[in-house]
Amino acid sequence: MKIKKFLAVVLAVMTLALGGVFAACGNNKGEVTVYAPDGAPALALARLMSQEMTFGKEAVDYNIVDATTIQTYVSGESPQADIAVLPVNAAAKVLGDGSVYQMLGVVTHGNLYALGKADSVVLTENNIVSTLVAGTKIGILQLNNFVGWALRLVLDKYDIDYAVQTDPADYDETKVNLYEVTAAQIIPTADYDYMIAAEPAVSTKVSKTNGQLKVAGDLQALYGVDGYPQAVLVAKNTLIKNDAAFVKEFIAAVDDGADWLLDEDTTAKTICEAVMSGKPDGSSPTFTEDNLTKSVIENCSVFFESAADAKSEVKDFLAKLSAVSGMSFSVSDGFFYRG
Repeated sequence: MKIKKFLAVVLAVMTLALGGVFAACGNNKGEVTVYAPDGAPALALARLMSQEMTFGKEAVDYNIVDATTIQTYVSGESPQADIAVLPVNAAAKVLGDGSVYQMLGVVTHGNLYALGKADSVVLTENNIVSTLVAGTKIGILQLNNFVGWALRLVLDKYDIDYAVQTDPADYDETKVNLYEVTAAQIIPTADYDYMIAAEPAVSTKVSKTNGQLKVAGDLQALYGVDGYPQAVLVAKNTLIKNDAAFVKEFIAAVDDGADWLLDEDTTAKTICEAVMSGKPDGSSPTFTEDNLTKSVIENCSVFFESAADAKSEVKDFLAKLSAVSGMSFSVSDGFFYRG
């Protein structure tokens, strides 16, 4: 009897242990946590949040957070995010070895534009060299972060010499001068020939200045036809391994979400309510019903490109970012999802 009782206990323990293993392997149960920064990356998940997509899971918990905190959700020994959207440079810095997360694909391809005064020449690939002549002054939001680096990549592409100025009073008449500006300094009377910012701030500035400021250049078009990989979708390796079907369904839904955003039946209210549903802290979202037009959505370049298709592009872009930033951004082949 004692032996039988002992065996029963052993079997019970083994059953519990195996049940835990099977649950961890993804049996279409449990909750998946998803994090994305507010702004254009959040639009990539708007359809999924609006339609409360769970893909067979008990729940998918969507969280839209401040852009400055997104890295914290994929860092540490037990990162909170099962799936996340984050800037490609941040993904490379924190997750580039592919040991914990893999990149499923690129979801946004640039939302940066040049603002100019009413009489400013609109920058194109045909006139940028003749327009951005020595002595030109450009004000940039986040000069020493992604926005400033993206502009420098464009200037490098056209062999335009520039000087990064740390003091507003400094000026080099032999080069294009780059300065850090705040959102409040992007005004029609600013002492800059051009100013670089992101949507929806760009369209909002144009609207609120009654045409005294205008869109005077598309950095994505100046960089290349389809822009550059700006925000990427990543997933934990354990999720990819244990529930491949869920991951594939999630990717397909994100891919379809780009068309949903631009569908005439999808209103700004619907999109904004979806994003707000992921902001549990109640903070105001970047996009509102007043500033989220179809034109702004188009300017955010939200569309999905698979990891396999984007691999060479991402590696090339990160190498260029490393060169202009003085930082090291690199990823291993294991970083790219091959499902």
